[in-house]
Amino acid sequence: MKTFKEYLTESKKVYSFKIKVAGELPENFEKSIKERLDHCKVATFKKVSTSPIQALPLDFPDHPNTEVTVFEVVCEYPITSPEIASHLKESGIPESCFRVRGSNEPTEQEQVLADVEPSGDALLDDKEYKEAGKIKHKDYFGDDFNKGFLKDLAKTAKQQKKDGTNSEYKLPKVKQDKEGAKSAMGSK
Repeated sequence: MKTFKEYLTESKKVYSFKIKVAGELPENFEKSIKERLDHCKVATFKKVSTSPIQALPLDFPDHPNTEVTVFEVVCEYPITSPEIASHLKESGIPESCFRVRGSNEPTEQEQVLADVEPSGDALLDDKEYKEAGKIKHKDYFGDDFNKGFLKDLAKTAKQQKKDGTNSEYKLPKVKQDKEGAKSAMGSK
């Protein structure tokens, strides 16, 4: 049986967030934020991507024609999005220039699903159904299949009769109720 300490070390929980910053980053931004979040034991802090300059960035409608830099933060101690936001404010970044979202927040999950690119063509537009595997039609229908199916049924019935495990069910005979033979309304 495992000790409590072993269970505790196995159930190590991490808290992951995405920090999105609109516009140019101040000097030593990564280093200063990592130092401010040091009390919650930052496991990873990495720059994931920088978007090209967009006319209207998704999370920043007040900042047209800016680029958005995305950082991924994973902490080992519990921390919330508002706490990280307060540390960003302390570092001198205006509140309108950043967004902090947990990986489990619904808006973040919707964006992850929206980022999945479709393969291109709709599968139903393919008249040859290239995605489907090759099927041997003789294995699933036709005269040969029906003959084989009936042979298997006959073989199974013969084997059950031989073993004495005939699973055929016979209905019991119903007794005629003499009282119910006459109509309640009367009869001649």
